[in-house]
Amino acid sequence: MPIGKEVGAFTSTATSMTQAIDGAGKRTFTMNFEGSVSGGWEGAGLSTIHATAANDDLSAGTFTGNFAVYLEGGGVAAGSGSGVFGSCGEHKWQLNGVGLLTDGTRLAFESTLALDGRSLNGKMYEIG
Repeated sequence: MPIGKEVGAFTSTATSMTQAIDGAGKRTFTMNFEGSVSGGWEGAGLSTIHATAANDDLSAGTFTGNFAVYLEGGGVAAGSGSGVFGSCGEHKWQLNGVGLLTDGTRLAFESTLALDGRSLNGKMYEIG
């Protein structure tokens, strides 16, 4: 499926981050974010990401997440997604994935998580 035009961008800051070791001995992270969405969906965004590192140096892994955008016009765009992450600099992860909104809209997204700055910023694209 082709990736289409950019349909939004987001900037957010972590409100909490926790880490643990799961039953398989993998390091896991749960991160909550709040911020803003622009470029087509204007509003305040909330999201939670659950990431599992694939290796001991935390340079790659997988994630799932859910999100809600409280639109300026009074509506809500909510959904969930999943993808992969990989190191893209010192204390930074590049997250790439796909998401599905509750109205059936499919999205691709790419973002950068700066662990030391506790920020998650990225873009969303339509999937055709």
